Amino acid sequence: MNSGVDHEMTAKVDEAAVWLAVNWWKAERPLVPFLRRRFGLTPMEAVTAMRESARIKGLADA
Repeated sequence: MNSGVDHEMTAKVDEAAVWLAVNWWKAERPLVPFLRRRFGLTPMEAVTAMRESARIKGLADA
């Protein structure tokens, strides 16, 4: 049975989120194009990584 989750994409989003949480001030702006280039994300994945990064840093609700 296929859950419909692409684990490779999920791993890339998670990697980007953790990197961004640790390196927020070093990241080039604007963030979405930067994350897309650096981690090979789609625009939606880049936004998801940004949200997850904020959650990791405690800046957003879980």
